[in-house]
Amino acid sequence: MTTWRTVRSVAWLLGLAQLCACSSKPNNPPAQYPAQQYPQQYPQQQYPQGQYPQQQYPQQQYPQQYPQQPQYPQQYPQQQPPYAPAPAPSPAPAPAPVTPAPMPAPAPALPQPPLLPPPAVSANDPINTVDITWLRRRAGELIADLISALPADSQQRVAGLPLVFDNTPGEVNAFAACDKGRALMAVTDELLRISAYLAQAEATDERFASHKVDQVIQYIATHQRQNQPLATPSGGFFDSRQSADPTKTARQHQVFDEQLAFVLGHELGHHYLGHLGCTAKPDPLGAGDIARVLSGSVPLFNQPNELAADVAGTNNVLSAGARHTGGYAYTENGALLTMRFFQGLHDAAGAPMFDFEASHPSPAIRIPVIQQAAAAWRFTGGRGITLPHLGG
Repeated sequence: MTTWRTVRSVAWLLGLAQLCACSSKPNNPPAQYPAQQYPQQYPQQQYPQGQYPQQQYPQQQYPQQYPQQPQYPQQYPQQQPPYAPAPAPSPAPAPAPVTPAPMPAPAPALPQPPLLPPPAVSANDPINTVDITWLRRRAGELIADLISALPADSQQRVAGLPLVFDNTPGEVNAFAACDKGRALMAVTDELLRISAYLAQAEATDERFASHKVDQVIQYIATHQRQNQPLATPSGGFFDSRQSADPTKTARQHQVFDEQLAFVLGHELGHHYLGHLGCTAKPDPLGAGDIARVLSGSVPLFNQPNELAADVAGTNNVLSAGARHTGGYAYTENGALLTMRFFQGLHDAAGAPMFDFEASHPSPAIRIPVIQQAAAAWRFTGGRGITLPHLGG
């Protein structure tokens, strides 16, 4: 009995020992971890597990990554460990709440200044009031200015040429005429009045962006009757404040001079170009002679001569304007405004309204002739298109 128990105990101990020995071995065979899988610097056969000599990791192998304190004394002070984290900055104090300033009270609205100053002396400008005495006097000054700008041979042909005025109601015209070999020029009062109204309207349109020229044309086309006094707009047609504007007033004088200078220059051209056939040395005319000439028929010129007179008048106007040192130099715009007026009347009425239109080319033809004459005058340095003088 004792022997059997002893044998069983010994067997149990031997099994237990074998079990412990098996549990201490690795679960996987050594062949699964070949030696070449480890880096060369750590060969398994030279460095058993748990043995790593001190010299395998010398301090000098990593100087850049881990510098010693003496190498950077200013960056890593002695009393602090390397790469010590910087102390967190203290939070900024919260800003004090800002109370918005109260909105200022709106300033009281200032009264708007008037568009124009009140009527002054310029409201009584002779063009504004269509002063026929002043308009006649200005025509005489303009014709003298035009003659002085002509070449010497042309001046001789028109020297002493009288300018007379026709006050026949409703007669809108300017003409060159001969009587018994004596030459003269005439302009009607109604043409002077139209020129004054157009000058006001054009200056107003330029200054205030209005449409007064078109309104003047429409008014006359609607109200004018054959052989009746000129139907001119009145009774507040022009704003009194605009009429008194100094800039507008000065501009209308320039426009008036350009219009009338072209009309007179055109008629002068008929004389010195030899279109009339009367003498080149006119004799003075008496009052009775003037009345008889005005009451008779005005010579009708053919249309080529009218176009030649347009060229001559344009050259004369531009040459006279170029001599105005320090003053306003005439342009062809006054001539174009005059043509615009008569073309507008024809379009609105559907037929010519004044007798002289029957002897002159259509404004649609005359406008490009005037424009080309002005362009040629500038291109040639003031000589312009040379026209033949008929009759020597």
